Amino acid sequence: MSRFDRAIVPALGTVAAALMFCLMLLTCVDVVGRYFFNKPVTGGFELTEMLLAALIFAGLPLVTLRGDHITVDLFDPVTPDWLFHIQHALATLIGAACTGYLAWCLWLRATALDRAGETTSQLQFKIAWLAYAMAMLMALTAAALVVTLFRPPHRHIPGQGEGPGA
Repeated sequence: MSRFDRAIVPALGTVAAALMFCLMLLTCVDVVGRYFFNKPVTGGFELTEMLLAALIFAGLPLVTLRGDHITVDLFDPVTPDWLFHIQHALATLIGAACTGYLAWCLWLRATALDRAGETTSQLQFKIAWLAYAMAMLMALTAAALVVTLFRPPHRHIPGQGEGPGA
């Protein structure tokens, strides 16, 4: 594990676990309240939306550092090493540029939401804080892609590392 991984993975893993726990707890309380007491959680839908957005964006850097994104590896077994390394570098650089651009766009959107004073309709929570968090997590994903640029690419060879006990 690199220094970047040691600094980021435990913190984001804890945040993601806490968000998932809150989401499960909210869903459980909302279902019990709705069906047994005819009293759903006020703003439950808004809270679920915000927790899901936070969970997804907190997971992006983790998935990136682990290399767990969905990939098309149809030609991995037949691609020469030199071309495979170039492909890895190009894909990673394009991914970093795209996620960096998305982080910038999210930051601009968060600034606009903050200036406009946008809130959720029922609970009146400010939306800007979530958009700022999403922008920072997207920037962290771009940084994670830059880190993975300097790691050796991994091939997926059918039959290797698959199945029980692998």
